[in-house]
Amino acid sequence: MQSVVAATEDLLLFILSEKGLRIRQYLVRDILKAVDALLQEDLVACNFDGYSIERKTSISEEHTMVTRMANGFRYFGQALRKAPEAWVAMLARLSVKPEFLAFILDLISALMQHSSRKIPETCWICLSKLLHKAVVSSKSDDLRHGHVASSFDARNDSA
Repeated sequence: MQSVVAATEDLLLFILSEKGLRIRQYLVRDILKAVDALLQEDLVACNFDGYSIERKTSISEEHTMVTRMANGFRYFGQALRKAPEAWVAMLARLSVKPEFLAFILDLISALMQHSSRKIPETCWICLSKLLHKAVVSSKSDDLRHGHVASSFDARNDSA
């Protein structure tokens, strides 16, 4: 496992070096695409009947990207469990490097700029759909149980 950790550290150090600029740019671009796919998949998961969502990519492309992302995190978690001391030490060494911190800040900045509108939009659409479902199910429950009076009427009766 030590050789895998050492090879990973060498790769990350190359990516963080001046020679790795193009790779960093591609990484940021791919991460932004993955975040878009994740947000779109979450939005589709909140979908209710009669509401269509404009899509820039196919469902299978987005699902594949989200699956790859999930698998990557799962495999990294498995590697961490097998040799936590080696991975934590490597991550600690990387985290104090100014190049690593600059890359993380660039990544966060790109995510904020790219997703600043998409995240709230996705959240509001999902919240709207959930409220719609709650209202519809509440109305159907009231009709099933013979409750036709509104909560406003109930408050006025008790006064």
